[in-house]
Amino acid sequence: MGVAGAGADEQARRAARRVDRLRRETPTATERIAAAERREHAWTAGAEGERLVAQTLTEVERHGWTVLHDVRWPGRRFANLDHVAVGPGGVVVVDAKNWSGDVTVRDGVLRAGSYRKDDELEGVASAVAAVAALLEPRTRSAVSGLLCLVAHEQPPTPTTAGVTVLGRDHLVGELLALRPRLTGAQVRRIAGSLRSELDDRRPALVTPAARPTGTAARRPLSWLQALLLLVTVLLLVGLAAFSITTLALSGIGELLGHLTHPPTSAPLHPR
Repeated sequence: MGVAGAGADEQARRAARRVDRLRRETPTATERIAAAERREHAWTAGAEGERLVAQTLTEVERHGWTVLHDVRWPGRRFANLDHVAVGPGGVVVVDAKNWSGDVTVRDGVLRAGSYRKDDELEGVASAVAAVAALLEPRTRSAVSGLLCLVAHEQPPTPTTAGVTVLGRDHLVGELLALRPRLTGAQVRRIAGSLRSELDDRRPALVTPAARPTGTAARRPLSWLQALLLLVTVLLLVGLAAFSITTLALSGIGELLGHLTHPPTSAPLHPR
């Protein structure tokens, strides 16, 4: 099972190697170097944030919770889930965000500075759905998601995405305040099952794009993309049907020609 921050640490090392390579090979490409440095910093901060959240989550283990760290996102090859806590209050996907600057939640909308962070909330919601799909139907409603701000004081605040945003200082209290959903036996069974299912050594079916801060997510197709995809498929199906119909009609035409104009037999010559 994973170690908190391990995946982000590996990405930070890769980013650092890229920075070194750019400095050696293209020292005048200052914008590219600066962008690579920002990416390295984001991964490094993300790894540190995951470790701090993992340290905080150890406090709930004495209350019957089991916490998994840096585990595989179900069905995705390169994406990970920062933390999954399983306890009496249910199964909770916790995404750590070690952001700097002003972070606010107003009217259910999360913003960092003036930028909306809808993608991050949708990512947590998608992770919740992926984990819930691994459980028995009767316990799927016990899965929820938290976006944990590592360096901000933020009381638990719901969002329009169905994900609660809170500061790290409120994390333990939020988990322990959840109404009981699972028995001790269910907690042990689900934790064991998820430990196996989310093992990062298991193969995955698809390949997503990973993001440098916390749980990765890929946005679903927009309605326009879906419409274009549908039109493309229909055109391909139409062309295939047209080709098959043309061949069939050609064959029928040849058959009718033979029936209406049978070939004349050659005359027999007496010996």
